[in-house]
Amino acid sequence: MIYRLTQAVLCGFLLLVSVPVARAQNYTEYDRLLRTYVDARGLVNYAGLKKELGALKGFVDQLGAADPLAISEPDERLRYYLTAYNAWVLYHAANAYPAKNEMWNFIGQFKNHEIIMGGKKSSLEYLEHQIIRPQFKDPRAHFYLNCAARSCPGLWQGAIPAGQTLAVLERAAKRFLNDSRNVQYDAAAKRLTISKIFDWFADDFLNYLKTQKGLTQPHIAQYILLYLDAPQREALAKAPLHEISVKYFSYDKSLNEQR
Repeated sequence: MIYRLTQAVLCGFLLLVSVPVARAQNYTEYDRLLRTYVDARGLVNYAGLKKELGALKGFVDQLGAADPLAISEPDERLRYYLTAYNAWVLYHAANAYPAKNEMWNFIGQFKNHEIIMGGKKSSLEYLEHQIIRPQFKDPRAHFYLNCAARSCPGLWQGAIPAGQTLAVLERAAKRFLNDSRNVQYDAAAKRLTISKIFDWFADDFLNYLKTQKGLTQPHIAQYILLYLDAPQREALAKAPLHEISVKYFSYDKSLNEQR
């Protein structure tokens, strides 16, 4: 009886201590690296960053050792995932530099760059398409995630501050959609030319309009109007949706390095 009782207590204790505990993430060093090597355009000084690759590796190792599922607040968990994605892309690109086609050299490239989360091996593709997109359903993430190409959303000069995840995503959407390299509207031709991101992830944007805005037959222009500034916003808003033609910019996959 004593043996069984002791065994039960021991098993209970082991079960208790095996429960994941959220580690407080320290973003200070990553924040410093971004502010030092990323410019206002969101482009990277890879030659400089390469000299501090050990510091960046230390940060992604820190993220890899943490258990994101133990982060109770959804917005903070999203902060972790967004940071992990960009930090790992930055690490792989910097590690390969001066080679410039590390991330975009063959089809399926993001499947083949290993990352670590919660002590387990994963991939950038899995993180984006199996976690960030389906679990959080916030299409603004597409304007923050960086894929080391010039047509990707630019990196931010600094890490996401604690408690500011959604505010940063809102700013990222405004920045991306009001950049003429990503959105242009020709009022005379009623032609909307937009980033290829809106083509690749059209369902994310249109489903948001359906579920969050109650639109039964949404048009991508309606999503863009949520963030577009004047005077383009007024011009686009006047056009009947069925008369707007949509074109896509070619996607520049060259490395997002400072020149």
